[in-house]
Amino acid sequence: MFRYAQLDATNVVVGISQLSGEVAANNMIFIADKEVALGSLYNRETGEFTAPIIPEPIPVEPQPTLEEMQVQTLLNTEMLLLQKEIGL
Repeated sequence: MFRYAQLDATNVVVGISQLSGEVAANNMIFIADKEVALGSLYNRETGEFTAPIIPEPIPVEPQPTLEEMQVQTLLNTEMLLLQKEIGL
């Protein structure tokens, strides 16, 4: 079996396949036993793969609980009633 990395138009590995014979496709690179991960960048001049750069996850703001939303609604209602009473 032969291991090949399939590249996209920007030389990024988009697939790794094990095939029983040689492949003569322009977007398939023979990798033998090299450690290659999806997303790696292939340099056609040097024949080397660069590990993919994985961005840090974007922090997600926690959603308010039901109780917090109820308290906020109550406060907003009280504020509107007070404003109405004083004529604003």
